Amino acid sequence: MRLMIVLASLLTLFGCQSPQNGFEGDTITYFSLSEGGGMNRFGGFKYRIEETKDGKVHFLFNEGYPDEKEFVLEDHSVFDSLQQIVLKHKMYRYKGNYQPPFHITDGESWSLYVKYASRETISAGGYMAGPDGYREAFNDIIQCLQPWKEMPTQVNELVRFKYTYGTTTYLIERKDDHALLTMDDENRHEVYQKSLDMLEELRILANIEGLKENGVLKSDEPNHIPFLFELEYADGLKYSYQSYDLNYQCHYTEVLQYFFQRWTSDSEENNN
Repeated sequence: MRLMIVLASLLTLFGCQSPQNGFEGDTITYFSLSEGGGMNRFGGFKYRIEETKDGKVHFLFNEGYPDEKEFVLEDHSVFDSLQQIVLKHKMYRYKGNYQPPFHITDGESWSLYVKYASRETISAGGYMAGPDGYREAFNDIIQCLQPWKEMPTQVNELVRFKYTYGTTTYLIERKDDHALLTMDDENRHEVYQKSLDMLEELRILANIEGLKENGVLKSDEPNHIPFLFELEYADGLKYSYQSYDLNYQCHYTEVLQYFFQRWTSDSEENNN
């Protein structure tokens, strides 16, 4: 009896009340869930739902193919539905990283990140492993988001793209019936008139290669080269990401370098 009283006192002292404290009654403002890997490059899925600065809700769905569905609504009910699933499956108890007890190659990984209005967060991920019941939780999330995934939407066209690597800058702008590519560096200034296929190819490339990023990563290495890319879409959505690279060894810069080399060396297009 004395031992039970001591244990109860310790639980109270160290705040071991309901694990839902800090989550139940809170409001989700950002939710992302992704799963992929293995031999299929376009396998898996990526869902991201976030509250925008002007109070709307930004949806992004990628389900294993090179294109995406992306739109903005004034509908916050999705956050309430997701919160019910988080509480039902106690996803706030997920730990940071899950790994299998033995080595597996070409397996699948998953990642979950949830942010609340109170700034509480849930951050977890795994490779071929996860907490008990996580598959059921993911299935519930997929079913929950189905009505929004099935909403008819138009392709969100890319209207402007800027990429700077070191001293070289590329700028692509959508005009009425063509794309205008401007290239500047220390020694030259060139302007190309390209077909709109360039922007369409870049729009799909941004989806495949995960260029829709916002952030800044810094480096103290003196031989690292700064780079920046910015994307702007027809509905006003914008992304901006900057970091440092070493001789096109970064995934982003390697992909973009190859893209611009192909388009600037294409002699079939008019060079103005």
